[in-house]
Amino acid sequence: TLSIAGNSYRIYDLKQRVLRETKGNWDDVLHFANFVDAIRVGKPLNAPIAEGVKSTLLCHLGNIAWRSGHTVNLDPDSCRIVGDEQAAALWRRTYRPGWEPKV
Repeated sequence: TLSIAGNSYRIYDLKQRVLRETKGNWDDVLHFANFVDAIRVGKPLNAPIAEGVKSTLLCHLGNIAWRSGHTVNLDPDSCRIVGDEQAAALWRRTYRPGWEPKV
C-alpha cells in the first residue's frame, strides 16, 4: 500500500512493514509554472507530457468504472471506450457555447 502525507510518502508491504519512506520539499507551483512557460514561450518541459497522460488516464478510467459500476474496456490505439455507451458518455463532456476546444 501507499501512504501520502504532505511532501512525504511511505510504501508498505502486505504485512504493513515500511518498504520505503521518502520525505522531501516538493512544490507543485514550480511544476505548473514550467507547464505554463512551455505553452507561452516554448520552454522545454521538465517532465514529458506523455507521462502525465498515462497517470491521469488511469484516474479518469477508474472514476468512469466506479460511476458506471463495471469494468471499462479501452481500445489502446484510439483511446476510446468500447462496447459500453454508458461509460463512453462519461468519457466526453458538453462544452458551453464558445468554449469548445479547437484542435
